[in-house]
Amino acid sequence: MQILVIDDDNDLREIISVVLAAEGHEVRAAVDGVAALAELRRGGRPSLILLDMMMPRLDGEGFMRALRTDPSLADVPVVILTAHPGARQEATAMGAAGCLLKPVELAELLATVEHARHAPGAHP
Repeated sequence: MQILVIDDDNDLREIISVVLAAEGHEVRAAVDGVAALAELRRGGRPSLILLDMMMPRLDGEGFMRALRTDPSLADVPVVILTAHPGARQEATAMGAAGCLLKPVELAELLATVEHARHAPGAHP
């Protein structure tokens, strides 16, 4: 799968990227929503997006709004990454394919990615 990891925490973004690459996924990363939109414009539709909610410049909610208005990307599954324990309900309301709470457990990350592989809009 092609996975785009969007998180302003450099260490977390790097760890998630390394773990997913070790599992055989092609991983791209962005520091915030603005950088992620620029990455998407460069081409290559991701199979899945892992999205932090609290970021500078363009937060997760703003990124989701922008993503959903682009017909070529609107159906890409998005999994929310957040430290806020009440975010699961918000993630569902935003149409996210899932929600992972920080600190992210490795087994839960891999299970969520595997589940998202079969979500509508995902392309291996």
